[in-house]
Amino acid sequence: SFLKKKTMTYFEQVLDAGLFVRVHRSYILQLAQITRIESPDNEHHLAVLKSEAKVPLSRSGYPKLKAVLGV
Repeated sequence: SFLKKKTMTYFEQVLDAGLFVRVHRSYILQLAQITRIESPDNEHHLAVLKSEAKVPLSRSGYPKLKAVLGV
């Protein structure tokens, strides 16, 4: 089911910042689900999840994810 009445900002504030990170205006990822980061070109990055789903990383989300992962 989908929760339509809450904003992404709400979930970003409510979820544990040690376990979840917002990587795009439409995506918040659980860190434990990320297997790798791919870069099809120098400008775009994708997070690959355990399910093999690929999630785009925004320009501001990529550095945030790197900082959380300690990369």
